[in-house]
Amino acid sequence: MRVYLPKEFDKDNMYYFINEVFDENMDLRARDYVFDFTPLRFIRPVGVTVLSNIIGRLKKQGAHLSITYFEPDRSNRRCPMAFLDDAMFFKKFIDRTLDEKSSLRMTTLPLEHVEYNRSYEYLDYAMSWLAGKLNLTKESLGDIKSCLVEVFNNIIDHSAEHTGSIFVQHYPRESRVMVAISDFGVGIPSSIQDILPGVDDAEALLLAIKEGFTTKSTPKNRGAGLDFLLQNVVINNKGSVYIHSNHGILSSTSGRDGMEITSRKTEGFYPGTLLEIVFQTDTIEYVEEEFSWDVY
Repeated sequence: MRVYLPKEFDKDNMYYFINEVFDENMDLRARDYVFDFTPLRFIRPVGVTVLSNIIGRLKKQGAHLSITYFEPDRSNRRCPMAFLDDAMFFKKFIDRTLDEKSSLRMTTLPLEHVEYNRSYEYLDYAMSWLAGKLNLTKESLGDIKSCLVEVFNNIIDHSAEHTGSIFVQHYPRESRVMVAISDFGVGIPSSIQDILPGVDDAEALLLAIKEGFTTKSTPKNRGAGLDFLLQNVVINNKGSVYIHSNHGILSSTSGRDGMEITSRKTEGFYPGTLLEIVFQTDTIEYVEEEFSWDVY
């Protein structure tokens, strides 16, 4: 079965592709797939993680996958195949890059599959990288790191999946960093509806961002979570948060009167949890590095 990638692969244009591969029960529509990359002209971090989840699920279910693509065009920095290759996307799945000239770009971290119970190690590495790019101390990024720790704790709380995809890209000219995290677990609404069966997917996401709300007793997540994420990213940093889980979408941005939150049901189905977190780099307060003195 041949499935064409969308021309632009982002959170708004992913549904057709997902629906061509899986039904809403996450059952495969075929056993043999050809992913045709030739229409692809642009891909966002969200597209990178979603595509990673899809390929990972196909491998897990024993499906056969091959790809059709144009060779990476090294003369065009906007070439999506070159971008994916430089992000180590293909190396993650076939243990090699498509092009021997491929190398990690200064504005991205490589695509990673992160075990949620080991996410702290990854975040420590990611914050060290970002601090270097922004000429900041790691202490300056403490709130950002804490937010992402709570994201992983919250996903553990609401999902049966133990591994997710994460991709980080820095946009220096726009003074922002985009973080995409996604998995193909049961999704936040499903776990909430197990204890509150009367709520729909959009209402479930609104519950999930209430301070202290949890469906389990994960000790690290008591009293914090998605509310903590929104407070720090949207109110303090002036960034934005986008959450799509099952048929629910929640968006939070910074407005004139503070944080603006919208939640809605959508026909498009995301089989798990998808987050797009955007940090502004020009609103991060510089914090001096802490020094300790050894006294003999």
